Amino acid sequence: MTTYLIFSDVDGTLMINHTQLTDVTKQTLHQVMALGHQFYIASGRMLPLARQAAKQVGGPVKVIAANGATFEQNNDLVTTYLTAEQLDKIYEVVLGYNCKVFFFETNRLYYTGDEVPYAQDAAQANVVTMPELNTLPLIGPEMLPNLAGHITNAIAYGQPADLNLVRIALAQQTNLNLASSNDNNLEIIPHGIDKATAITAIQAATGIDHDHTIVFGDGLNDLGMFKVAKYSVAMGNADDVLKEAAQAITLPNTQDGVAIYLRNFFNLPN
Repeated sequence: MTTYLIFSDVDGTLMINHTQLTDVTKQTLHQVMALGHQFYIASGRMLPLARQAAKQVGGPVKVIAANGATFEQNNDLVTTYLTAEQLDKIYEVVLGYNCKVFFFETNRLYYTGDEVPYAQDAAQANVVTMPELNTLPLIGPEMLPNLAGHITNAIAYGQPADLNLVRIALAQQTNLNLASSNDNNLEIIPHGIDKATAITAIQAATGIDHDHTIVFGDGLNDLGMFKVAKYSVAMGNADDVLKEAAQAITLPNTQDGVAIYLRNFFNLPN
């Protein structure tokens, strides 16, 4: 049997409302893994939140988190970090345009602003098993030198017009990788790193090539991984740019699009 690598984004792709994994999708993924195929969560989420999604699926699921800045390969965790200079510039630019920024370690989150990150979102989604994120307020830029070599990525939040100015400034002043999953955030990743670089490393480690790789996504931060897989699948609710780049389009995440595609691809019984 030919083994496939399968990578799926979470929010807007695998799950509904960021938290709901349907029985159909879960059952399908278990069938696929039982056949020997390898399934990975590929998310912009920080590692604990990505692992929470993997735990919801169950079984031998591995994780790409922080848009590829950290990922599981065999029994190891491969991680890339932002430098002190990059942290300083991100902080200066983001706050200079009246936006907030979160800095992520693999198991800790530093935030600007008055609200604890994700607490309100979790309450609205009725999440009762939120993993411990170890959130700490970022008191000021004097903390940043101590975080160099520990921060994998950052996310800026704000109004779309302000974030566009942040994007322009960071693009002009740094070589950071910039992406967005929606118009109210800007995902900031080390240079040369994205979900695609993680997938390429996993392909090399497993010996499973481009022609036996399937990826699912809905946002612009999924575009890179569409270039390293023969079977690139955009959700029915995906950004139009992603749909144009995709090899196939499946149903929306609210209609088990990932499961439907995999059932057809592997000829799974209902």
